[in-house]
Amino acid sequence: MKRLQILIFIGVLLTITRSAFAQINLDLKLDRNLYLLNEPITGELQIVNMAGRDLIFGESGGMSWLDFTITDSGGHLVSPVRGSTQERPIVLTAGQSYKHKVVINRRYPLSGLGTYRVKATVQFPQINRVFETKTVTVQIVDGQPMWSQIVGVPQGYPDAGAFREYALMTYYHGARARALYFRLKDSDSGVIIRTYSLGDFLSVRQPSHALDRQNQLHVLHMTGPNSYKYTVLNIDGEPVQQRILYSKGENRPELKSDGAGGVTLVGGMSEDEAKTPYEQQEFPRLSERPPGLPSL
Repeated sequence: MKRLQILIFIGVLLTITRSAFAQINLDLKLDRNLYLLNEPITGELQIVNMAGRDLIFGESGGMSWLDFTITDSGGHLVSPVRGSTQERPIVLTAGQSYKHKVVINRRYPLSGLGTYRVKATVQFPQINRVFETKTVTVQIVDGQPMWSQIVGVPQGYPDAGAFREYALMTYYHGARARALYFRLKDSDSGVIIRTYSLGDFLSVRQPSHALDRQNQLHVLHMTGPNSYKYTVLNIDGEPVQQRILYSKGENRPELKSDGAGGVTLVGGMSEDEAKTPYEQQEFPRLSERPPGLPSL
């Protein structure tokens, strides 16, 4: 009799376990499978609640409801950084499909070149189980250096007097698509602070760059046959200004330095001008004509 009770208990437990696995559908998709070294590795975790009831995902016992299992090309587990920020709690109503933005290397230091295998693990607190996604593969490469310069942190900024290194580099997203990247590094420790794309890059013309009196970096690069992108980056590597410009015949946008720390953008035309019909650009309205001229 006791053995029969044990068998019944095991059967019920297996039934609950099998049904629990059907209660949540998980799917991890990365935005790309190829990333530059130290670039944020971004993606999306889709969670579908098929439990027939509302589910709450939150911190449990000091552990985040979302984690990752990552192995490098040698099959070694990558350990997370201690004290990193936990994922915010979420509530999923019955039948709800939710897409959660993820940054894989926010907690995991994927600081080496090579191939990594990544899968997401989700805590299901109602039955104290962990569910996993299928494994996805990501490759980390490094770009082709184009330019770099060490600059000092100006007075009035945190870490004033320290030195940092600006760098521009490029690499191919695929067979043809190419991007221009910016990288900021602590010159003293060698720690890379930021790496990210400034946008598509057409190599017909090399990027131009200049430093202003605050050691902000001004970058102008070609993104298409007649289009350019202008970006200003502060000493922390944050973009403080971005604009799209276009050439106008032979009149192309250019960066001009005055030799005293002033940097200006001249030439070309803005997005608004590019959208203005040709007739309005070349032929002013009657109301805009100088006084005294005859009206036709």
